[in-house]
Formats: sequence, C-alpha cells, structure tokens
Amino acid sequence: MFERGVVGICVIGIMLGSAVGAFGQEGALTGREREVREAVERLEKRVADLESQVKELKGGSGAPAADVTAAPAAPVETSPGQAPAAAPSAIEERVTKLEEVSQDNFRVFWKDGLRFESSDGDFKLRVGGRIFYDLAWFDQDGRLKNSLGDEQNGLGFRTARINLQGDIYRDYFFRLEYDLAGEKGPSGFTDTYIGMRNIPYAGRLTLGHFKEPFGLEELTNTSYTTFMELALPSAFDPARNAGVMLNNALGDEGAERLTWSVGAFKTTDNWPSVDDSDEDQGWAVTGRVTGLPWYGEKGRKLFHLGAAYSRRDPDGATINRYQIQPISEARLSAFRWVTTEGFVPFRLQDARADDVDLFGLESALVFGPFSMQGEYTRARVETTFDSTEDFDGYYVLASYFLTGESRAYDPGIGTFGRVRPARDFTLRGGPGAWEVAARYSRIDLNSGGVRGGRQANITLGLNWYLNANMRWMLNYVFADIHHDLYSGDMDILQTRFQVDF
Repeated sequence: MFERGVVGICVIGIMLGSAVGAFGQEGALTGREREVREAVERLEKRVADLESQVKELKGGSGAPAADVTAAPAAPVETSPGQAPAAAPSAIEERVTKLEEVSQDNFRVFWKDGLRFESSDGDFKLRVGGRIFYDLAWFDQDGRLKNSLGDEQNGLGFRTARINLQGDIYRDYFFRLEYDLAGEKGPSGFTDTYIGMRNIPYAGRLTLGHFKEPFGLEELTNTSYTTFMELALPSAFDPARNAGVMLNNALGDEGAERLTWSVGAFKTTDNWPSVDDSDEDQGWAVTGRVTGLPWYGEKGRKLFHLGAAYSRRDPDGATINRYQIQPISEARLSAFRWVTTEGFVPFRLQDARADDVDLFGLESALVFGPFSMQGEYTRARVETTFDSTEDFDGYYVLASYFLTGESRAYDPGIGTFGRVRPARDFTLRGGPGAWEVAARYSRIDLNSGGVRGGRQANITLGLNWYLNANMRWMLNYVFADIHHDLYSGDMDILQTRFQVDF
C-alpha cells in the first residue's frame, strides 16, 4: 500500500543518512560519498512530497488513501536475517510518475520549424523564417534597350525573414515577422498581428498588418508558390495593409468546403511608416469567398472556386495617383515596362483616383501529380476628372510532379501549402520531389487617356524540393511588351535557392 511505500523510503533514507554521518565533514567526503549524500537529500524531499499527498487524499475523502502508485516493487536480495527492502529503481519510477502528473512541462520539438508547446496544449510558440537567394540574367532586344536602357544582370537576397508565432490559452494567437532583406537594408515588418479564434459564427478575428483577402496566388505563402514571382495581374492585388478581419471555414475540420473572409483596411504601404496615422490615408473594405465542389483523397483530388471584391478610397494616399506597376515576374529587374504611374504619354498630373473597385475570380484543379490554376482580375478606377478607366489581367498555369507528389491544399483558408517529398533527397539515393510548370500571364493598362501599356509573359519553371524545408527553383520568362512609346521582347533566366522553416 501507499503508506508502506512511504515507510520503506523513510527506512532507506535513515540508513543512508547514518552512513553519510560516518563520513565526516563535507570537505573530507569522497566523490562517491557526496553522491550518496545528495541521493539522501533527494529522497528526503520526495518523502515529504509523498507524505503531503497522502494527507491530501485522506483529508479529501475521509477514507484511507488509495494506492495510487504502480504495482509493488519486487524485493531485492538480502543477507540472512535482514528485512527485504523496496528496490531503489521502483521508488524512482513511482516518484517520477507522480512528478509527471503534477508538473506542466513544455516540450521542445521540430516540425517544419522550432516549436515549444505546453503539455496541456494551451501555450504554443513557433520560431520560423525563410531565406530566398536569387540570381537573374536579362537579354532584351535593341528596341527596349534604346528606349529605356540596358537591364543589368543581378543577384541578391529576395527575402530574409524571421518570425515568431504562437497561441495563448488556445483561443488567442499572434505573429511577428520582420524582413531583413531589401534594396536599402531591412524592409521592416511584414505580417504582424494578434487575434482570437473559436468565436461563435464569426470564426477568427485578426487585427494588425497582414494581407487583405484578395487573390489565390497572392494569399499563398511565397514559400509555396509554383513560380519565383507572382503573375502580372498581382499588380492589382492590395497585398498587406493595416486592418481588422473576420474569417471562417465551414465543414468538417481538415476538409472544409467553404471559406469566407471580410475586413476593413487602411492603406499603409511599407509598414510601419510615418504616414500610418495620417487620417487622409486611403481606406478599403475587402472580402473573399471560396468553395470546394469536389474534394477527395485528402486533397490529392480537388476543384477550387473563389471570388473576391474590394472597394477602395485612395484619396489622400502618399502616391498622388493610383499606380499599377507589374514587376515583370523578375524582382531583380530595374525597370517597370508597363505602369499607370504618370499616365504616360499624356501626363495628366491632376487626374487622381477617386474610387477603385477590384473584382477577382479564381479557380484551381488538382488531380494527383497534375494541377491547374487561373485568375482574372479587373480594376475599375473613377478619377477626379469624372472619368472611369478599366484595367484587367489574367493568368493560367499548369504543373506536374515527375516524382508523383501533388500540390498541398489547405481547405481551412482556401490556399495552397507546403509540398512534402515522398522521399527526401539524400546522398544515399533519395530523389526529393521534382516539378515542372508553365504559366501564361497578361495585363492591360490602357484605358482612354491612360496609356500604361500591355505586357504578356510566358514562364517555364523547374522546382526541386530537396525536403519539406528546402527548394531550388529555375524560371525562364519570355516577356512581350507593347507601349505607345516603345515595344520589344525580353528574355529572363533566374534561379533561387530557398530554405524556409
């Protein structure tokens, strides 16, 4: 019984204590003798803890305490006439079990990043980050070179971010991410927010600086996109701003069939900045809804549909016109070949965007190793000249995994996620995951007196996923550019070495 176990521990403690007493002063003890003395002190503490628990059990029920320990330990061999004693290993096991029950331990482990988690799941912390290192080579024809200049080859860190994210009492969450890469040094904070989940009917509430709910490719984490850069129509997407958003997913957990998001946002551009608290900064209301008419084999087969809308008031923003600037699908490019900035060639300096309506449609198909994805975006801009200008763009892409994997999809938020190779690349023969892909994208920034130009790109891609956290990317882009003042073709070859966790 429990009391006998306590008495046994006490007897052993007394015997060991007597032996230690014969060893003399601390300074005269040998190393082994000091170990015995420390063992006695630990046993005395455990005896006190056990006696306290016995008192609680007796006092709580008024009945003798139940035997809460494991089965009685087997007696050890003794000399004739000596009473058998419990094995020290059994005592150690019993005390350890009681300590595990009474303590709230944090466990530390790796799962796509360094994680800390309390044993009850109430508190979680993840330390993560990503590093993208790019190299690019450009070759444009003489017409573009003579009109705007010679595009230079380049290399550099596209992204170098560190982030902390976690849960507090399960229902509260946070994220803090900082980008250390940029043309002139650190770019500043990116996703930085706090929030609450499990709100009845509403789902999740998020406050801070994060991406507005608009665009499948835009909302997919850049660590998981098929190509190095987003397609040309992403120039319309609002991306990150400061705001508040509600979002929820409906259906069985892990296989939700419907998601919705709606939020109010304040234009902040790079954040934080001196203009964030300016009451004249533009405001927007943005919403998105997605559905899964078909979802099978845990996401290896699915059909995704979605739509998004944003009503924007850019009056008083730091830019004096509503600018649309595609990045040519190459971040290291020094030029923006088509853009509404300045309304070239008419230079309507006084024409500002009064109100903007953004419309987005999206779809995706995954059928095992094969997938397709496409989006159409339209921007209707009402100017202070009482005119309405329409700009639009679209893209379609296809990819295929040569090694049999499929694109990972997160039905809880309606975006694509991390690809996990069936066999990680190793020097002992693992191939990793290999993906080939192609994309066509187009954008038209000509409307009325606004002559921003048109551009169409064909992009071919090869992705090698060494494991779930490392990837090598190779993209070839052929760009066809038409502007009222110039036109021409450009070839871009670029590669990326990526690690994210």
